[in-house]
Amino acid sequence: MANYPVSKIRNVCLMGHGGDGKTSLIESLLNTAGVTDRVGKITDGNTVCDFDSEEIKRKFSISMAVAPVEWNGCKINLLDTPGFFDFESEVDCALRVAESALIVATGKSGPGVGTEKAWERCEERGLPRMFYISKIDEENSDYYTALHKLQKQFGVSVAPIVVPIFEGNRDTVGVVDCVIRKAYKMDGNKRVEIPIPDNMVDKVNQHRAALCENVAELSEELMERYFAGEEFSDEELIAGIRQGVRDLVIAPVFCGTAATGVGSYALLKGIAEFMPSPDEKPA
Repeated sequence: MANYPVSKIRNVCLMGHGGDGKTSLIESLLNTAGVTDRVGKITDGNTVCDFDSEEIKRKFSISMAVAPVEWNGCKINLLDTPGFFDFESEVDCALRVAESALIVATGKSGPGVGTEKAWERCEERGLPRMFYISKIDEENSDYYTALHKLQKQFGVSVAPIVVPIFEGNRDTVGVVDCVIRKAYKMDGNKRVEIPIPDNMVDKVNQHRAALCENVAELSEELMERYFAGEEFSDEELIAGIRQGVRDLVIAPVFCGTAATGVGSYALLKGIAEFMPSPDEKPA
């Protein structure tokens, strides 16, 4: 096993309501990173994190499980926690060792009671957090409605980094990274750049402007530059988002569909780029 410097480790607790797709998301991340050669399904009882016979039988997580992923020189430890409230002590175990949380909510219902509880737990601990909107290609799912609900409930810190590209009725063909303004689709586990659809350019620019506004609030110098109409470079924006996540003023939003792996690459990249490492956690 390779040795990683502390700055290259990410301990991330996955939180959210039962059935919102945490275990399936981890399956997709493991597959995207090349750890597994297939995506396990909860219905088939062959996921990495739900290995207990009771979990396979009941088709939901009962205990915490750890799934380590290597990504671009980073060691990401994904801590999968149960979403049902009977097993809250398992979530506490994960929170004690995590430096950040990924709160999963579905595109169907947006934030639920589990989402709220997850946010409150992060608030109590001063824990940096990101959101992942799951199942965005399922019927009755609406990414933007879910996003607006998150923003309404948790405030201006909630800012999308990645937005989905839909084709036809509900097919998610790819995602746009609003920070670097590039669009990608997946070809197997390979990421392929595609042009940003014309009808999305304005929206992507708006999302980037919102991120710039959030980052500007981190320091007076940035604020002055922002009001002077200066553009932040991609590098400055990435560094700013990272600091904003650490300072709890930005909660980045990612999205995707675990079944096809759309959005999983962007999420791994986001965890590596924006989530704090253990040496950045206040004692």
